[in-house]
Parts: sequence; structure tokens; C-alpha cells
Amino acid sequence: MKSKFTILTVMTFAILIAGCSKDKFNENDAINAQKDLLNLKYQHELDLETLKQKGATAMQQLINTAALEQLKLNDSLKIKSNIAARKQDYTVRVVDVISNAPLADADVTVSSEGKIFAAKTNAQGIVTFTALYLFPTSTFLVSKTGYAATQISQQFAGNSNVKLWNTTDLTNEITGSLYIETDLTNNIPEKVGAKVLVTAAANIPTNSSESYTVYFPTYTDAAGVYSIKVPAAPNGYTLTFEQISADQKLYVNATEDNAVTSFPSSLPRLTTVKTYFNVNSYNAPVPAVYSAYYFKATPDKAGKILYIPGNTNYSYYNQVLLSTLGDKFQVEKLNINSTNTQNGNVDMGLYTYDANTKIDVEIVDITGNTIQSAPKLMANIGSNGKIAYTYSAEGGNGYIHLKKR
Repeated sequence: MKSKFTILTVMTFAILIAGCSKDKFNENDAINAQKDLLNLKYQHELDLETLKQKGATAMQQLINTAALEQLKLNDSLKIKSNIAARKQDYTVRVVDVISNAPLADADVTVSSEGKIFAAKTNAQGIVTFTALYLFPTSTFLVSKTGYAATQISQQFAGNSNVKLWNTTDLTNEITGSLYIETDLTNNIPEKVGAKVLVTAAANIPTNSSESYTVYFPTYTDAAGVYSIKVPAAPNGYTLTFEQISADQKLYVNATEDNAVTSFPSSLPRLTTVKTYFNVNSYNAPVPAVYSAYYFKATPDKAGKILYIPGNTNYSYYNQVLLSTLGDKFQVEKLNINSTNTQNGNVDMGLYTYDANTKIDVEIVDITGNTIQSAPKLMANIGSNGKIAYTYSAEGGNGYIHLKKR
């Protein structure tokens, strides 16, 4: 009895416990559970649709790939058909560029469809290639031992001769001497010296429409002499010379280094200028000095020195008449009468000396050819202390005259 009661008691507690748990699952829980079921169903349907789309995409990719391969096949068949239709025979005739005689055993090479085709010309200088497919830019390469190699475009093959140039006969010689003016104070040209590059260039026609240029270089020796052995060329040769750098001796009125280039801030003088000689250009400008002399008077009362230009483009009448005395020159008469303050000339009225006197004037000859020891030069000072314009006994006129002994 005791055990049965116990069992019944336990069952009663179980029922009570179950009843308590069921009471906790309310209506809200049921609604949430229903939502979870709907979401699960939606997700399953979404996954299924995704699989369908992927399948459709994969199928379309297969269709596209198959169509592309078909297009490639059609293009390949079309290209092969076009190539077959465009294949043709090509004839190349090779001659000597000087004599125009046919050249046998010349090697002719061309590339077609990835293959190299080569043949030699016959006794008539002709070679023929059959059924070649060439591009508009394709060329035939032509060579022969003892000749300069060349090429011809496919569009000219058969229409004009290929001309080869014989380069083995070097019996022709071009010689000469190079001079440059590194000293403008004399009348003798100077030698360029050694190691100046001289190049002979020949233009060689490949055919009636194409050509190429060949160069033969050499160097001058210490005497400026050059010599080049060359083959006969159909159009002769053109000589070119490299640019030469050297110091050039010359007389100048001014240089770019002078802050003020006008007279008398810059006086005529002998100088050396770094010069680049391009002997391929002609009529190159040469710096000019209008006058290689000028006049320098004794300082005035304020210590200022009067400079008078020589016979320049501005002072046409400042002339010195000379006579030859051995290898030198002596002053015989002067006409110094230009005092215009314009164009770089000086105003003598700005200089004041002791009245009614004579002042010494020096002629500065930058060439060193004029005798300056005798006779001396002088200027007459008037009562106002200014240099006076007078006439000389020897027939000169102006502001400077010979000093009488």
C-alpha cells in the first residue's frame, strides 16, 4: 500500500508540474512561433529562387560561350578565305645602282604568314615568289656580297628595279683642307688642327621612289687636311664638318660683358672671344669694328678725359689721313669735326681747359700700326676754355690737328 501511494503521489506532482508549464506558453508565444515558421518558409523560397537564377545564368553563359566560339570559327574561316583570295605572285628585279646592269645571285628574303621565303636572282637579276600573302608594310630584303644591303616595299616590287650599291671599289678619294678665322686681325686664315670630324654622305636610291643615306667619316690631321676613300656614288657626296670651338682674336667696340656698350664707356680694343664655328653655314656674321682708333685728350680742369671716336658709322668725318712709313703708318692730316651728342658721340662743350692754350691729344690705335712718337696731336683752346674748331696749315679742319714742332 505504501508503494502505491508513493507512485500516485509522484504522478500527481508530475501532472501539477506539467500543468504549470503549459500555463506559461501564452498567445504571444504562439504568434512568434508562427512568424518563425513564415520566415523559415520565405528563406527556403528565396534560396530556391537564387538557385534557379544561378542555373539560368550558368545556362546563359554556356549559350554565350558557344555563340562566341561560333563567331571565332566564322571569322577564322573568313580570314582564311580572304588570305587565299589575296595571295599573289611577286617579282623582284635587282640591278647595279651605277651601271643599271642586272645582278645575279643577289639574295632576296621576305616574310609571309610567319614563314621566311628566300631565293637568289637569276642571270637577268630576277627572282619570283608565288602565292604570297603580304601586308602593305611588308618589304623584300635584298643583299649581295660586296654591295650595300637594301630593301623594297611590296607595293614597288615588280614596278621598279631594286638598286644595289657596290661598296668594294674605293679608288675614289675626297681630300681637302679646313681653315677657320681664329684671328681677325690679319688676312691669313688659320688651320683647324687635328681631330675635326669630316663626313662624306651619299644618297643611294633603292628604287624610283625610295632611298637611303650612307656616311663615310674621317678626321683632319694636324695641318687640317682630311682624306676619305669612297666608292663611286650615283649622286656624288655631300661633305659636313663638325662644329669647332676656338678662341677668336678680334677688335671690338664692346662685348656682352660690358655694362655699357656705347662709346666712350666701352672703348675699341683687341680681345679674344670664345667662338663656335659651324663651317656648314655660309655668310655667318663676323663682329665688326667701325674704327680701330680713337682720340684721348689731356684731362680738363675737372679731371675729366675727353674721348673722341674715330671714323665710325656715326662719325663719318672723324678721319685720319695716313702715309706709309715702312710697315707702319704716319699721320699726315686730320678732319675731326663731328661733335653731335646723339648716336653715342660726345659734346666737347662739356669739357673746360685753361683759356688760350694748347692741349695734347693722343691717337690710340688698337692695331698698333700708327706711329705715335711723332708727330704729336693737339687741340686749340679758345678764350672760353673750350676746344676750338680751327683749320690747319696742312689742310685739315676740326678740333684736332698735328702739333707743329
